[in-house]
Amino acid sequence: VGVITDLGGAAGLAEFDITEDDQMYKVMRSQVDVVLPGGAAVLNAGDARIVEMQELCDGEVIFYSTDPKTAAIAAHCAKGGRALYIRQDQVVLATGASEAFLPGLGKLAAWRERRGLTEGALLAAVGAAWALGISLNLIGAGMEAFETTPKNAGSAE
Repeated sequence: VGVITDLGGAAGLAEFDITEDDQMYKVMRSQVDVVLPGGAAVLNAGDARIVEMQELCDGEVIFYSTDPKTAAIAAHCAKGGRALYIRQDQVVLATGASEAFLPGLGKLAAWRERRGLTEGALLAAVGAAWALGISLNLIGAGMEAFETTPKNAGSAE
């Protein structure tokens, strides 16, 4: 499973002669180029440059976006593809016209406050787990138990 969330970060790669965000497309496309026919690429449908990477994937493409009306998601689902998005403060997992809600999170607003994770990062993580065939109940339980900072961080426990 290859996951592309954004094309930023060129500043951190200056020592490798990557100095502009436009160069990041070439760097990040490698995550999609190496996806085998039995694998999947989880791509941010909110970035047109990332959407273009679907053509590089030999496996399945799963799009995600915080906006359920993103054009790439609508077109992909119309062809029977899989996508994740946020609707009515819930994570929706769509396969074509069929939809399921991620169990265990309740309302995202309360979850976000407790976890400090962006909705985009949540969707990318859920998409990767979904691509691996992990059950929705197990994904939901994992996200419910997720902590950005472990309670015992820095302790000897």
